[in-house]
Amino acid sequence: MGRGQTRRNADKNKSAGEPPAPQTSMNEILDRAALANLLATVGNDKQFLGEMIDAYLDDAPKQIAAMRAARNADDLRRAAHSLKSNSANFGATALTQLCKVLEDLAKTGTTDGAAELITLIEIESAQVARAVQNERAEN
Repeated sequence: MGRGQTRRNADKNKSAGEPPAPQTSMNEILDRAALANLLATVGNDKQFLGEMIDAYLDDAPKQIAAMRAARNADDLRRAAHSLKSNSANFGATALTQLCKVLEDLAKTGTTDGAAELITLIEIESAQVARAVQNERAEN
């Protein structure tokens, strides 16, 4: 599936209120403009950006584990919100959207369907981790 088709499918899913399918192209996983903006925000300090990447890579699996271990919808919402916000900083658009869908679900007070969303989040998060590791290696 080409880049355009992947984006159309993700846009279609977003408009239907469904999570986007995990992306497969490294170019589509991270929004380069968001990464450039993040680098500019830290004064083009590539070392600090590397530290931020390391912190993200350390925290993301913890947030996913917290989602899996959530005892109630509020715990689930907090973990989804945290990963959503951190992922947005790095331009991980699909992961951000998946976390938003999960956060919105939890806001309704239910966790029904959360396990499937968390699985999609895990898959996308692994792709994002590889992409940000590549980004760190390039910088």
